[in-house]
Amino acid sequence: MKIHQLHPWQVTQPQAEAIQKYLREWIVTDNQVRTVRFIARAQFAYNQHNGCGSAKVSLLSLPDLKIVEQYVLSEKLSDPLAPNVFSFCKAPLIVKALQQLQRTPDLIICDGRGLIPPTRFGIASHIGLLTNTPTFGIRSAPPSELSQRLGKKRGAWFPLKTDNLYHSALLRVCSPLPPVYISIGHRIDLKTALKYTLLCIPDSIDNARLSALYCPQPFGLVLTKQPSDTSAATAIQQSA
Repeated sequence: MKIHQLHPWQVTQPQAEAIQKYLREWIVTDNQVRTVRFIARAQFAYNQHNGCGSAKVSLLSLPDLKIVEQYVLSEKLSDPLAPNVFSFCKAPLIVKALQQLQRTPDLIICDGRGLIPPTRFGIASHIGLLTNTPTFGIRSAPPSELSQRLGKKRGAWFPLKTDNLYHSALLRVCSPLPPVYISIGHRIDLKTALKYTLLCIPDSIDNARLSALYCPQPFGLVLTKQPSDTSAATAIQQSA
């Protein structure tokens, strides 16, 4: 698929933050999702022991949810994952995996956040702009008072907003598992993102073929864990 080269990758953290601030103004929060035949699920994991990142892209066809293409790439990251600019480490590898696709996805689900504060420009927004494709983010949600109040029924959700912008929601996808954060990336609204999350992710962890698409860190790599007592608000801000 076509990738738009919007900026250089070898930049300092202040430069990356400035680029994010500039690109954030290009984000479209209106729904531009039309007919969806193929959905790409882009996942990322980081091994803190050897400094390697892994990107996995699975292309699913609708409505049968058949995985028609899948690519995994791993590379040594030249720079550590820096706070607030995680997407500058993640995006280059995810882009390389997306470029392997023989079919062009109509929608991309990214492992990480979109317009969630504090940067309001996570990996889902970054990939959305680079590909000019409707994109949203999915992120694990640690235990919190809000997640405990959320109903156990699949599809239960609670909207989250900042400055009158509904940027994300806490969503129950599978009743035995903790809820996840779903956030707007680019060219999609929140309700459409929730709709396609429920369409693409199974309601049972017994579906081995698709259950790996639920977890935002799917490869069994060692990742830095968040404290179990992190509040919902803090978790939103820390999620990549």
